[in-house]
Amino acid sequence: MKYIKIMVGSMILFLTTFSLAHAKDDLTILNTGSKTGGFSQQSLAYYTDLSRMKKDFAVINLVNPGNRCVAMNAILPKLEGPVLFPWGSDMEAEQRCDTTFDVSSAKIVRFVEKFQYLCQVNPKLDVTKNNGRIGHRLPANGSYWKTVKAINDSFGTKHKNIAYDGWGNAKIALLNGEVDYAIVSPPGNAQIEAEGGTCIKLSRDKDSLFAMDGKNKDLVSSNIDAWIALHMTTDQANGLAKKLKKIHFECDTAISKWQKGCDSKGTALLFSEFDIDNTHLTRWEDSVRWNTIDE
Repeated sequence: MKYIKIMVGSMILFLTTFSLAHAKDDLTILNTGSKTGGFSQQSLAYYTDLSRMKKDFAVINLVNPGNRCVAMNAILPKLEGPVLFPWGSDMEAEQRCDTTFDVSSAKIVRFVEKFQYLCQVNPKLDVTKNNGRIGHRLPANGSYWKTVKAINDSFGTKHKNIAYDGWGNAKIALLNGEVDYAIVSPPGNAQIEAEGGTCIKLSRDKDSLFAMDGKNKDLVSSNIDAWIALHMTTDQANGLAKKLKKIHFECDTAISKWQKGCDSKGTALLFSEFDIDNTHLTRWEDSVRWNTIDE
């Protein structure tokens, strides 16, 4: 009887140890943006999609404080298990309430670069030659001012920047003839093109302004959203990246519906990158610098 008790006790200990050794971690999806903005909506979509794919994680939790300062300063430091959260290059540049995060210290599992567009409606104008008024959103001395200055520095022009309350008002000013050019965010470029205008993506493409003067990095104007995997093993982070890519490429997922399109068909409003290397960190640093306003 004593032998049997010892055997049973050993089996219970073995099973408990086995269970703990193979226990799955919980995954927390932390929204670092506003309560109802794009980061919040995407966090909810990921929560919906990943909850249906539970394999590597025991429980999927969604934490939505709706406040960047609370999320980064009060909640994130207390989370010890795996975390998925978004961080923006504009947020890093602002460092509101001393919020900052070194993206190179963690695994980026999704990378979205959203370029600005320089638009015009007069086909006779050439922004590299013809001086004019360039409309953009506030502030007057912010990152968009850097873009106007970069154009003047690279091409010897004397453009004047005119700041409006939002790129939408800058677009209207362009269509009404108040300005000669306007810098807008998507989908403003498509709206201007629908009115007969033309737009140049302020990117690194071969037909961009940057291609004409590759030394002037401020000719590239973008905001970057990086989705970060924190407190994960390499296998966990890589597995999560594959899952995110899968739900972005499937057309019936919550995230595809939010994007109003499917990555596999090229119809998504945002172009997502999932295979991350050091070039993405360089692009991140460029975007943070462009978004940083020197006092």
